[in-house]
Amino acid sequence: MQLSLRIALIVITVLYIFVVLRAIKNKKLQVSFSVFWIITGLILIVAIAIPNSIENISKMLGFEVSVNMIFCIAIFLSFYLVFNLNILISKENRKNTLLIQEISILKKKVEELEKKQGEIK
Repeated sequence: MQLSLRIALIVITVLYIFVVLRAIKNKKLQVSFSVFWIITGLILIVAIAIPNSIENISKMLGFEVSVNMIFCIAIFLSFYLVFNLNILISKENRKNTLLIQEISILKKKVEELEKKQGEIK
């Protein structure tokens, strides 16, 4: 890989990390999710900065071609993200159910109080 391409990729990755940090600052992204994206960016910087690191790691792990290792890692990371998002959705669904139940109870109490006030007048 040419030096100019490496420098361009590192600059793009650093900008990517700054975008993630800005999203945290503006409260658009939770810190717990941003850790994953920051670590991914740092790994990309290391992989770009050290020539042949991906090839050496893939050969050490027994992959024939380094692209196969990258695809394998990408698939597992995708599964991890989908799993975490499913957990988050499940928690939010439980919270919504509880809120609906609480609102229904409060609505019933308000109706009962209005009914009693109507009877008193």
